[in-house]
Amino acid sequence: MLYEDKLTGHQENRASPSWREVFLYFFILGFINIGGPVAQITMMFNHMVERKKWLSKDRFVKILAFCHMLPGPEALQLAIYVGYLKRKITGGILAGITFIIPGAVVMVVLSWLYIKYGMLQEVSNILYILKPAVLGIIASGIIKLGRATIKTKVLAGLCAAAFLVIQFGKANFLLVLIVVGILNLLFKEGLPSLRGRNMAMFGFSLGAIFLTHSRWMQMTWLFLKTGMFSFGGAYASLIFLQNGAVLQYHWLTANQLLDGVALSVVTPGPFMLFATFVGYLAGGISGAVTATFFVFLPSFIFVLLGARYIEQLRGNRFFQAFLSGASAAVVGVILKVSLELAPGALLDLPSKGIALGAFALTTFLQLDVALIAVLAIAVGITYAAIML
Repeated sequence: MLYEDKLTGHQENRASPSWREVFLYFFILGFINIGGPVAQITMMFNHMVERKKWLSKDRFVKILAFCHMLPGPEALQLAIYVGYLKRKITGGILAGITFIIPGAVVMVVLSWLYIKYGMLQEVSNILYILKPAVLGIIASGIIKLGRATIKTKVLAGLCAAAFLVIQFGKANFLLVLIVVGILNLLFKEGLPSLRGRNMAMFGFSLGAIFLTHSRWMQMTWLFLKTGMFSFGGAYASLIFLQNGAVLQYHWLTANQLLDGVALSVVTPGPFMLFATFVGYLAGGISGAVTATFFVFLPSFIFVLLGARYIEQLRGNRFFQAFLSGASAAVVGVILKVSLELAPGALLDLPSKGIALGAFALTTFLQLDVALIAVLAIAVGITYAAIML
């Protein structure tokens, strides 16, 4: 059947699934997609390309490349895109919601259990194993992101500079991302290139900085900007939550944030659901709903309303130069945040060994993140039972 991509006009022969089949799939996937974006995208590729033939391999790769360019969780954006292809805006919204809701509900339940029983020694013993494993996974993610992002000596220098300025200069990290993006643009294109419409992007971003100091709707703005500027996906969102929820507003501690990240690893749905955990600790059920809604809202907007125009920017060298610089800075800032989270996980020699083991399994053996998380939980439960 000849089928047209509503965003690009691209046509190809492939199977057209029914409305019910598409959304039943995403609803079921919402319960089983444990393991982070790589595992989720692999599941989608296996089902949509290899088994059901909804998309060709070439089209899937092109859609994925577009989603990688956007801030936020690319697996969610891929689901929204496929839903949009089937039933336009309504389809995209339903696909995204069914992908998020099951995991969000699970995270709220886990957050409630964490608040009620988080201080029990048995729970602490499980987290003693799980948290350093998660830190090892994050370290592996930093390296993978760095390899994909830092492709020149200039970008390497900008990454290092971003880390040093954030670590020792205590600068606003969002300002650092924007400045580094502009510096890379200036290096590649020169000052005369910054004219006309190209300045609109910077004006919008710089205007956002001033809103960070407004005290009204703190939660709304924190989670909204997390979704808007998380270039690099879930790991980049740690920057915003560490800086805002932990350091600025003191809704939770760095150690509790790492607990939330650990819980999100074993929760189905987008890895960024640790934002739901943060929202719950900050404001209960209403806080969790607020966090979940606003952290994922930009992904829906980018794909459903801005995709046609943003995709055109793939060939815009000014936008790509800015994005390359900002992405390089993200690597340095994530490293800084990870160093702040480390003391809560690396308590002694065994926990450091667990972190190194998880890092090695993820980086060198390429084991699935979900498998590592399940192993860590199993070991944690065993350890807790032994310590009774």
